[in-house]
Amino acid sequence: MTDDRELSLILDRWLSDGPTEMPDRVIDVVAIGISRQRQRPAWRLDWRHLSMNSLAKAGVAIAAVVLVAVVGYNLLPGSTRFGGPAPSQAPTQPPPSATPTATPSAAASATAVFPTWYTPNPDDGGAGILTAGSHTTSSFLPPLTYAVPAGWVNHSDGTYVGLFPDTPANQAEFARSGEIADSIVMGQIDSPYFVCKGLENYRGTAAEMAAAAAANEILMVSDVADVTVGGLTGKRFDVRIDPDWDGNCPGDPPGSNYADGRTRVFFLDAPGRGVIVIFVGSLHATDHEAFVAPATQIVESFDFTL
Repeated sequence: MTDDRELSLILDRWLSDGPTEMPDRVIDVVAIGISRQRQRPAWRLDWRHLSMNSLAKAGVAIAAVVLVAVVGYNLLPGSTRFGGPAPSQAPTQPPPSATPTATPSAAASATAVFPTWYTPNPDDGGAGILTAGSHTTSSFLPPLTYAVPAGWVNHSDGTYVGLFPDTPANQAEFARSGEIADSIVMGQIDSPYFVCKGLENYRGTAAEMAAAAAANEILMVSDVADVTVGGLTGKRFDVRIDPDWDGNCPGDPPGSNYADGRTRVFFLDAPGRGVIVIFVGSLHATDHEAFVAPATQIVESFDFTL
């Protein structure tokens, strides 16, 4: 769920130290984020980068070349920091009282084991196959505990948390398209979208974002309700593409069709942190009813440490 603001923050933190070389991980994170700017349902953005198939790898390589050119320009003397205004007088050294900002640092656990059919992204820091019971995130902020039954996998614990069940449906979809059919994805994003970034704009509180989604003519929103998850309050609703909408999304590749997708959404107000977004998503409507009930129970077990 990387958005423009998050990419700018990543580069800001890196560039503020005055480096002359870019770590591979910075290139990977930002390039993946750039490649995700296609207009796709928000919960599919994270799933798509799990596979890193040939097409995705090509897109990341192109994005990385562009990124290196942009960052190279910003490293020239007198250039401004990426994503921020030019300071009137840039200090050569940080103030003595300055302290580094804590950021999530995901890395693959040496003990993580994943299903044989699934190829993890080592930069996502996933814990792998989980035992039944309670678990705590290692990198995601704010820290989170949650409970799962047997058969669930944590594939990401960095800028976002990702969970999926080890099921034949997920295995078949991963083999077919490189994507996960049913998954839980959670993170913090200023303006999430479900179908088309160019036609959706949800900002503000959880209630304001849910109301804007319900008013959007390209969506069908149902079962809107107040909800409390892990001590945070907000809104829960189900969303799909409105079957009566016959428009086109600017930027979508020809033949794109996400009308069969279904998502249960949680928007949670986190004081001082904006809105935490949770997607319980299915690529196929036939899978969603059986998946959403146990997945929602996992979400309701979330306990945030703010």
